[in-house]
Amino acid sequence: MSTVVDARIHALSADLHLLASTTLPSLYAPRLGLSSKRTSSTAVNEQATSEPDDLLEGTEPLLAALNQLLIHPGGSLPSIKTLESTLRRYLSHSQHANLANPRKEELHTYSGSDHDDDDDDDDDDDLCDAYEESSSDGRKQVEWLIVAAGAIVLYGRLLDALLNQMLPLSQDIFYWDNVLSGPSGLVVYSIQSAPARFVKLAGEVFTDARNRLTTQRPSLSDWITTLRTSLYRHRKSMRRLSVLTRAMAPRALFRSAMSPFSAVYEEVHTKQQQLRQLRDRQAAALGMLVGEPLHLRQDKDWPRTVERVVDVMQAIVSGVCETDGQVDNFEAKVFAVGSAPRARRPPFLVAQKILVMASEGLPGQSATHAAVVRRAGKPSVLTRYWPVGVGIVAFSGTIGRILFNRRASIAQWLADASTTVLDFWTNWVVEPAKNIIATIRHDDTAQVAIVGRKSLQADMESLERMVVDFAVDNTDSGLSPAEIEIVRAGVREGDVSAVLRVYEQELKQPLKNAVRGELIRTLLIQMQKTKVDVEVAITGIDRLLKSQELVFGVVAALPSSIACYLAFGWARQLYSGKGIKSQADRRATVVRTLGNIERMLTVSGTGEGGEWLSYRDEGLVLCQVHVLHNSADVIPRELRGDWARDLGDLEDIKLGVHRQRDTVERIWTVYGRFF
Repeated sequence: MSTVVDARIHALSADLHLLASTTLPSLYAPRLGLSSKRTSSTAVNEQATSEPDDLLEGTEPLLAALNQLLIHPGGSLPSIKTLESTLRRYLSHSQHANLANPRKEELHTYSGSDHDDDDDDDDDDDLCDAYEESSSDGRKQVEWLIVAAGAIVLYGRLLDALLNQMLPLSQDIFYWDNVLSGPSGLVVYSIQSAPARFVKLAGEVFTDARNRLTTQRPSLSDWITTLRTSLYRHRKSMRRLSVLTRAMAPRALFRSAMSPFSAVYEEVHTKQQQLRQLRDRQAAALGMLVGEPLHLRQDKDWPRTVERVVDVMQAIVSGVCETDGQVDNFEAKVFAVGSAPRARRPPFLVAQKILVMASEGLPGQSATHAAVVRRAGKPSVLTRYWPVGVGIVAFSGTIGRILFNRRASIAQWLADASTTVLDFWTNWVVEPAKNIIATIRHDDTAQVAIVGRKSLQADMESLERMVVDFAVDNTDSGLSPAEIEIVRAGVREGDVSAVLRVYEQELKQPLKNAVRGELIRTLLIQMQKTKVDVEVAITGIDRLLKSQELVFGVVAALPSSIACYLAFGWARQLYSGKGIKSQADRRATVVRTLGNIERMLTVSGTGEGGEWLSYRDEGLVLCQVHVLHNSADVIPRELRGDWARDLGDLEDIKLGVHRQRDTVERIWTVYGRFF
């Protein structure tokens, strides 16, 4: 069931539950899963004069039928088959349904005289009197609740059917708009429909020739003469069908080239008008059903409301697919049925009418709708793509020969492509993922390292020994252990002043000291100091890289991950049927749909100040809102709840045109950046 219909059906179901809990005897409530709010005085008197077991035994089948049609919170709408079987079971257990003449209400009548026939009224009055006299109040309430529940089910199924039928109609109308948008569309369609038009024309010529034959056994010459006469009558159509056989001069070529376009344009325009009329009638029917005041309240005469709604649905079902009906006439006929005075009728007669609509009315309406769409809708796949198929067949030999001659190259290309995909998956998706996991687990074998782990420690210890030995050798009295530890600590902190002081003295006589002094030794110690400093700097860089190793791994895996995500997402959408239509196309659909809604709310208001929409425009708005519900994937997930709430405000016709227009502006303001 569509989202547009769901809220209204569940609201009516809640009203029916409340009505059942307040009007039925408390004895029936546990059988229906209801909590009885109160017990009526008639129910109390009834229970005081009869045994509860007898009361339940007489109404048990009716309670089962009612429970079958009730829509419990969170439940789904029963199907048409469930409605038919339940109503048949109810009618079979009704006390007076078998006595009534089970006449099937005509589904193609609207006038008040058809409903106020004297004989039918007399029969209904007699049945109603007999029903009122023999039925208890509790049984009456159960039967009327069954009828009300059946009316709600039929109401929901009719709304859902009309709404689902309007969406393909809009798509077919848009297809014909594209055909009429330019000469190229007319040329393509004329090529696509040429075989069908040729067969149709040949059939008309043959039928006309056969009707013209006067002899019972015509000869071949009679057939030729008659066919020639029929062809002469249809020469205009034949000129439209063929161009090259009649193009003997440039002027004739121009005239003959223009005539097929006029014929195709007229055909397409006629089909488009038929679809527009059907869509307008269905939109008006949808608007009237949604605007129908179906209120099931105890303080109102709700059985009469149910009768009136059933009559209105009967009129809509029988008249929505009339091929020659205009929207105004259709609305006038439905209004006449809705406002006509009604004689009182027992519930089983209303149930019979609902049963006839469920078993014959809705299937007949769907069949009529399908026939109109089949006749005037978008051409079939075979009609649209037979030129492509013919071209493929015509060039299949050449294509096959090219593929056969290049089979080795094609096989090599496929092998290279598969190898490339596998290498990409292994080297750029699997391996970076493994490195990231190893980094998270702190795997020492996977960490980044520039220098060895023991290299800096060994060089530092070597430098300490060099400096200590140098200090001991250049001190006359030697160094105590405490002084040696001070020198070691200074070296670890980068202090080699004991070496630098001797180095400064040795530089005063560099040549002499290079041979006989300590100059070379001090230089070598400073080289070791430089090596240690370089290793310390590299170790710092190494530690920095290790601390950011996870970031480097994620950055390395990010491009390939994005590519795989996009590829898998496209494949998933292609499998679900949405991949062919890109995200940009869906956004364009949302923008176009919102523009159509805003245009209807701006220019189509009726009444004082344009406060209300016509029934046709209400139905069209509901259809467009249904399209927006189906296009919710263009909105981020965290905002789709708000999106559904705003669309619910937009489809609420009770708010009026001005508030609906404000809702459209709010949608543009809040969600416009996503379009």
